Amino acid sequence: MCGFSAILAAACSPDVTRDVLRMHAPIRHRGPDGEGFLLFDGTTASRFDTIDRVPAGMASSAALAFRRLKIVDLTDAADQPMVSPDGTTWIVFNGEIYNFQSLRAELEAGGRRFQTSGDTEVVLAAYERWGSDCFSRFEGMWAIVLLDLRQRRVVMSRDRFGIKPLYYRREAGRLLLASEIRQILAVSSEVGANRRLVRSFLAGDRDTVLDDTFFEGVQSVPPGCWATVPLGAPAADLDFHSYWDLDSFRERRPAPDYREAVEHVGALMTESVRSHSYADVRVGSLLSGGLDSSTIAALLVRQRADAPTFSFGFRTAAPRYCELPYVDALVQKSAMKNFETTFSPEWIAANAERVVTALEEPPLAMPAFAQFRTFELCRQQSTTVVLDGQGSDEIFAGYPYHERLLLIDHLRSGRLGRFGREAASIARRDSMSTTRLVARALVKPALYRAAQAVRGRGRWINAEYASLNGADRSRTIDERLHHDVKWGNAKIILAYADKNAMRFSIEARVPYFDRRLVEYAFSLPAGFKVGSGTRKRVLRDFARQGVLPPEITERKDRMGFATPDGEWIPGPLWPWVREALNDPGLEAAPCFDRRRLRQFVHGFERGEHRDYRGMWRLWMLALWRRAFSVSL
Repeated sequence: MCGFSAILAAACSPDVTRDVLRMHAPIRHRGPDGEGFLLFDGTTASRFDTIDRVPAGMASSAALAFRRLKIVDLTDAADQPMVSPDGTTWIVFNGEIYNFQSLRAELEAGGRRFQTSGDTEVVLAAYERWGSDCFSRFEGMWAIVLLDLRQRRVVMSRDRFGIKPLYYRREAGRLLLASEIRQILAVSSEVGANRRLVRSFLAGDRDTVLDDTFFEGVQSVPPGCWATVPLGAPAADLDFHSYWDLDSFRERRPAPDYREAVEHVGALMTESVRSHSYADVRVGSLLSGGLDSSTIAALLVRQRADAPTFSFGFRTAAPRYCELPYVDALVQKSAMKNFETTFSPEWIAANAERVVTALEEPPLAMPAFAQFRTFELCRQQSTTVVLDGQGSDEIFAGYPYHERLLLIDHLRSGRLGRFGREAASIARRDSMSTTRLVARALVKPALYRAAQAVRGRGRWINAEYASLNGADRSRTIDERLHHDVKWGNAKIILAYADKNAMRFSIEARVPYFDRRLVEYAFSLPAGFKVGSGTRKRVLRDFARQGVLPPEITERKDRMGFATPDGEWIPGPLWPWVREALNDPGLEAAPCFDRRRLRQFVHGFERGEHRDYRGMWRLWMLALWRRAFSVSL
């Protein structure tokens, strides 16, 4: 929906105004449809519609800048910063509140009158009515900053899952707030790399994702929280208060009937797609050909027959990584209007720094590029709101490691019969012997970890850096799912989706991260989600009820933006990788053992090892370092 900047300072100064305008400059892509500014000097709040109307040299102690992407209520009346009727509360808000109409009706029943038809004014009125309790009433995705002149404070909040970004940095007696990290970098000097995250990334380990970023001292407001900052005291510690916690919705007993669970998941999915598709602009959906995105696309087209869908794949360049035949099956069944795109090694080389710059961190793998390219296609087709299938794996147990945890759990609990039956079911599905399946799921990962330890995994990383991280991955399925959503992969994919989409002025919405759907999924027994040789059981069984064709529901493989990393990195991409790694500044970084780094790169070039993922990570880190002029 937009992007915003905010500075809170201890004293009134022209520097505050100057710097908020500098923060505003780099994010035009987040809001090409309008802008607005609010400057507060401790006594008076002044609003300006455009940057050229901000008086030169005007001093402020609190400043807000906003860029608008019009989604709901396309009139100028819905512009931000928006003020309450009595002039005491101002808001900048990025996101969408999907239940704003019911909240509006409740507020109107209490006597509130509205001048706009969108959700921003409802958020403002809800805060005035319920204070910080309003956040628990919202359904949707948001990053909100409120300037409350009555209570002489600033209030900030972020949605339950961290779908919309909100970064902050405290420095020199002031607090910076922003939708993207580049805004903070525009006014901060000497921001170096986060050593812990650099080390984790180089080792291919992002198992635990905290609220820090790849830039030291730049952090995210935690999901599901709100905090206040007194005006005039921005250096005070931020005291975050939780308004929602996933811990409250862990598996319950007794379990519902399985068929009832399937029906309820279907009803929640249908409603989530309906609420997430509300907009006054064109709405479409990503479509990969897998269960997750296909379910969303099929439900969307049932509700909006003209909604376009967008796919990525390799029909000729890398057909074994191509899911487009599954897309074709659904498009034919549902009469969808689908658009598709692809990329080549040359496209990746030409756009690599562009993608890394958009993500503001080095991506772990090439699928982030495929997502970027697909959102570019959406923009080319003038689609402003796009539903994204991210999140199903994290709430319904869709990854192979969830099956592996199920097998391990059976073994640990002495349920040898159930272990054998489950192993046999998975083996039949994957057309292999049970012995081979057990070796692949249990023996091979253990041997791989042992071999990595013997070889000195990441031995080209300086020993000081190598000691900065570590995580215990011994978990049950329910514990792992909880970790995936709260501290794991979900935080990465949500950040990628927002930044890749907003790079093209597109609002990405994620129906699987609907609060009611997630709460229900986490209340179900693990066996409803994975078992009998099936991942995402309840979702898959709902999709089998005429939602998707069997070509998709009965798929044996799992791809999801599959890309030929292992073929292209040592092949057609290698000249660009090698050129980037020749940077003397990279080799000289203290996080590397220079001699061993050279051995690692030359060994790959000579075919002595096949660690293409390690080479990819080095390449991405080199591009990130160059793009942001960051010190490692």
